[in-house]
Amino acid sequence: MVKRKLLTAMVASFLFALLFMMDGFSVNGFLNLFYINIMIASTYGVSTSVFSDWLSNKITDRTYAREIISFIFHCFFGLIFFVFGFLSAILFFIVDRVFIKAKVKIGWMPVIIAFIMVVLAFFLLINR
Repeated sequence: MVKRKLLTAMVASFLFALLFMMDGFSVNGFLNLFYINIMIASTYGVSTSVFSDWLSNKITDRTYAREIISFIFHCFFGLIFFVFGFLSAILFFIVDRVFIKAKVKIGWMPVIIAFIMVVLAFFLLINR
């Protein structure tokens, strides 16, 4: 589950930055938003998402109700960072559920490769 959540954090952070850069795309603005979001999503977001899913599983056994409860917890924990956190939490939830519904098997290698790509892009673009 943690592997999926880490990869979800990276993908959701990328999509989050793209969505907010639609009006006027700038590389610096995109990277700033992406890296700030990925730092928060990969630490706070992953841990609260695991907790939200665990808690919703404890509250109910019904699948539909469990998804709604988990979504509410994701939104609640995202609201701590106001509007950006709220929207990021919704996007995180959606990407995570897409990975679950698609039954994507995620090993450590895709997570490590995605992380290395994020770090390399950071170092290559910061020296630009």
